Amino acid sequence: MINTLPHLLYHQGLRFGETTAQLSKDEKGIFQPTSYNELLNQTLNFAGGLLSLGCKKGDHIGHIADDRQEWQVVSIGIMSIGASDIPRGTDVTKQELSYILNFTECNTVSVENPFVLEKLCSVIEEIPTLKHIILIDDKNQSLEKYELKNIQLHRYSSILKKGAEWRKNNPSLIEKMILDGKSDETATIIFTSGTTGTPKGVELSHNNFLCQLQPISERLDFHKGDRTLCILPVWHVYQRLLELYVFYFAGTLCYSKPVSSILLNDFLKVRPQMMPCVPRVWESLYQAISKKIKKESKLTWILFNLLSSISCQSLFLMDSIKNRKKSFKKIGSIKLMMRKLLYIPYGILFPFRVLGKKLFFNKLKELVGGQFIAGISGGGGFPLKLDRFFNSIGIKVVEGYGLTETAPIVALRDRFNSVIGTIGKPLPYNSVKILNDKKEQVIFGQKGILFVKGDNVMKGYYKQKELTEKVLDEDGWFNTGDIAIQTYTGELVIRGRQKDTIVLRSGENVEPFPIEAKLSESPYITQAVIVGQDENSLGALIIPNIEAIQNIAIQRQIKNSDNVTKLLNSDFTKELIMRELEKLICSKNGFKNYERVSQFSFLEKFENPSEELSAKGEIIRYKIYQNYKHLISKMYIKESKKQRLSEIIQNLLEN
Repeated sequence: MINTLPHLLYHQGLRFGETTAQLSKDEKGIFQPTSYNELLNQTLNFAGGLLSLGCKKGDHIGHIADDRQEWQVVSIGIMSIGASDIPRGTDVTKQELSYILNFTECNTVSVENPFVLEKLCSVIEEIPTLKHIILIDDKNQSLEKYELKNIQLHRYSSILKKGAEWRKNNPSLIEKMILDGKSDETATIIFTSGTTGTPKGVELSHNNFLCQLQPISERLDFHKGDRTLCILPVWHVYQRLLELYVFYFAGTLCYSKPVSSILLNDFLKVRPQMMPCVPRVWESLYQAISKKIKKESKLTWILFNLLSSISCQSLFLMDSIKNRKKSFKKIGSIKLMMRKLLYIPYGILFPFRVLGKKLFFNKLKELVGGQFIAGISGGGGFPLKLDRFFNSIGIKVVEGYGLTETAPIVALRDRFNSVIGTIGKPLPYNSVKILNDKKEQVIFGQKGILFVKGDNVMKGYYKQKELTEKVLDEDGWFNTGDIAIQTYTGELVIRGRQKDTIVLRSGENVEPFPIEAKLSESPYITQAVIVGQDENSLGALIIPNIEAIQNIAIQRQIKNSDNVTKLLNSDFTKELIMRELEKLICSKNGFKNYERVSQFSFLEKFENPSEELSAKGEIIRYKIYQNYKHLISKMYIKESKKQRLSEIIQNLLEN
């Protein structure tokens, strides 16, 4: 039985030694392989190097790097000696770096490059426990220029050499440490980036990860040698777990970047079977596809839209026939039988689907390498229009859900039986319940707060007992803070965050997420942030799709179509967006009157995306509200003036 994450790599290294574990680019940008045997040997050497420095079981060791070949070597090497890694990306701020390393009392830290090392040096005096620093990118780097009192600076390559020597003098000792490891020991402490303030250290055990691997495998079904394109920050638990899952099925990790030009080239070079990513990557891919087709001709663009719409409709029909539609009530047997009649329109649309494949969709599949099996979308709600589009054209995307505190996966769609618009059924290693405001468990079709209990739930927030007790009760139920609803067939749908709830002056509680998700379906809206706390009605900060607005403005011969500022301020654009708001946020689409958006302001883009969006691309609301307070106030001042004018007119009419 495999008890720890190092034990997993040790087992796979012995079993699949010559199988390629990693593909990483050399200085010329050419992918070079690392076998499971080589990866295991490097990891054992790194562990030996740590032991030679005096590191020991129970230590906390910082790991500040982005995803690369060495990341797993360092991480699993740290855990191999019974220590816990404290990971973070290279975009960490000086303040976060100081807080995290000091709070966890790290004695050793590995850093990716001189850029991170400079940050660390600027706060080094704030971390009194630190004794050793390991620099991963050590080629052509002079270490003499760094003046560090009572702290030793080491090259990554020298640590591997020291480790190899240590292993010669202490044969099989690290292997014994790995085999003696316990599943309940702390593997890592991951500090959440946080949307409201100070990061919290989520303490996760080896078993929090290991318990998920087989159940996930049953939902995704990948096999030995399948290649996974890696583009997300691996210090985030979502990417980290799926990389461990790749090791579990003896697959290959291929390291790329979430930059369109690099990503599209790497798709063709690597020809991956899987890619975990966040919704914004799929949005970028969708935009790249649209841009490519638009360049060909207007007729081609119209034909593509027509055939992709037909393909989406065909998917909808087949999902209805196979009872894969999202439903919050029981469907009678007669209705299920009647759905078989949908084979008729499905058959009528079939030739158009074949035409779509021949003209467009097969070529689009080649854009992602031609061997793509499934993408995994997580870290935020997957827009329904993208969900339908990619799945209908043959690029399978399955959505999952989880949190750092649940390591992370709570629910995941089955790639063979996906229900579009849901995050799938809970996985068997955890139980879920949904409670209403009265703390009563609700039935399917009713929304409430989602609670999770299982082997994947964290040990707690490190050194923050009171915070832990706020979210984790005595029976082990974790309060996710997410508002969820369960379908009749057991799938979960996330409807927003409890803490994101906007309370209007009328006392109505509004969840902004569903409204924002619906607005993103508009071709003229790239992103929307709903506002309105303590106001009479909702408003929106809207990042417009300028290209789409310009195109329709040119078609209708609107003045100043080529001047973005003038176009956005024009009555034409304001009326266009208001029509979209009214069309999308309406009772027909399941929204209540108080959920309608009655005013908006444009943002051409987020001014400080690194501050206003998390690494997963999620809106950090309190930062948005803070940074655009003037714009929000201005929006509601206009509304107040309109309201006062309306009241004056009403009074005049009554008198």
